[in-house]
Amino acid sequence: MRLGDGQGRPTIYDVARVAGVSHQTVSRVLNDPGTVRDTTRHRVLAVIAYLGYERNAEAERLGRLPKPPQATA
Repeated sequence: MRLGDGQGRPTIYDVARVAGVSHQTVSRVLNDPGTVRDTTRHRVLAVIAYLGYERNAEAERLGRLPKPPQATA
């Protein structure tokens, strides 16, 4: 199984594949853990530790920037 983003770092998709969940579930574990069942959260966190997944700080920063208002037709 090939892991990583091309630079050897595991991605959220790698964590999801190994944990047997969707990448959205991994995101919820990281950002809003109260919305995920304990058994699933523990499994995802174990895979994160096993793979050595670390968040991409720049991607996280970009995701938290305010969104521009949507134009209405």
